[in-house]
Amino acid sequence: MSDKHIICLGSALWDTIMSVDHIPPHGGKVLPDIAVQAASGMATVAAVTIARLGGRVNLWSRIGDDHTGQMFIEDLAHEGVNTDAVRRVPNVRTPFSTILVDRNGERLVVPYFDPALDASTAWLPVHDIAGAGAVLCDMRWMQGAQVLFSQARYFGIPTILDADVAPVEDLRALMPFADHVLLSEPALHSLSDKPSPDQALLEVASTLNARVIGVTLGAKGSIIWDNTGNVPAMRRFSTIKIVAQDTLNAGDVWHGTYAYGVAHGWDLARTVQTASVAAAMKCEHFGGRAGAPRMAQLLARMELEALSTA
Repeated sequence: MSDKHIICLGSALWDTIMSVDHIPPHGGKVLPDIAVQAASGMATVAAVTIARLGGRVNLWSRIGDDHTGQMFIEDLAHEGVNTDAVRRVPNVRTPFSTILVDRNGERLVVPYFDPALDASTAWLPVHDIAGAGAVLCDMRWMQGAQVLFSQARYFGIPTILDADVAPVEDLRALMPFADHVLLSEPALHSLSDKPSPDQALLEVASTLNARVIGVTLGAKGSIIWDNTGNVPAMRRFSTIKIVAQDTLNAGDVWHGTYAYGVAHGWDLARTVQTASVAAAMKCEHFGGRAGAPRMAQLLARMELEALSTA
């Protein structure tokens, strides 16, 4: 088993998450049943997921030099995420968001990013890249992702892109840097007007040289264009059936688990199937990343699901 660290680069926010009966279609007052606050963001939650699975992980990101930023750092310290490369920018507010989660597990997310948050990459500890087992970037810091992906490729380290919704020109600019391009369904359909995910994925895959191009489809599982063998192939993966309590951060847990699998040399089927179960388990719990499983929980659930379908 690899003991190399994984680098996650991208968004860092402080979330306030509230459980409500429904998300109103118009103005008014809604009282939550539960409320939690936690460090979040796509790359951040992926990093927490990796740490919970027992992996060594470094988060590369930017926050403000404020009280919210201090809470962010302290929260991740409790999870075992290395934050030495989280830059605290003076006179800037740490990004934050307010999220409503309804009784069906769907959510309304209202994030705020201080426009003064510096996009500079000169401070990044690029000397740490050579020893990594894999690197994962989201779409929220293009300049940083390009630096990390370029250096990782130089050293032959697997590069994984969490290709969620972003300007189409940004997606098209960053995807060629990644060995594993993993799209959300909305991001995929922003790149192709084909009516089905299969057709859209084939169209996008035809423009890339990545080893893996995939799309996550929530409860419908995922579709993967596998370019790792002699003959490229479209592969479908299902997920387990659950009663969703909160879908927030499910994709981030999926991507963090996937990165863990890549760094530890798992084959593609094991990596995708494990990521799918981890994401589903997360959805069974309210509170965003709070539901991300630990390795023992994940393995036990996978064994249970295997037995139940045998």
